[in-house]
Amino acid sequence: MNRDTIPVPEKGTYKWQLFSYWSDEFRQTHNDHSAYIALNFAGALDTCRSKLQNLIQHHRQQASKPAACERHNRAIARLQNTMTGAAMAFESGFHQH
Repeated sequence: MNRDTIPVPEKGTYKWQLFSYWSDEFRQTHNDHSAYIALNFAGALDTCRSKLQNLIQHHRQQASKPAACERHNRAIARLQNTMTGAAMAFESGFHQH
């Protein structure tokens, strides 16, 4: 099979900087996708999703009490910003396309 290679622009030029940026971006995105697939097949995402949902549900129940509302809302925001939250957002992005 004959494969056409992508010509790399001359090093130090603006085109080379763009090429470097986008090739790094592609590698990073591909690595993220591979990591997501591995986590999904290992069943880790289901466990993380379940634990995150249980914690958020607990804090939502506690947030209904006026005295602790603000503290529990902050806890929910922190949970949603964790790596687990990021993994779930990443996963939902694949389901939308």
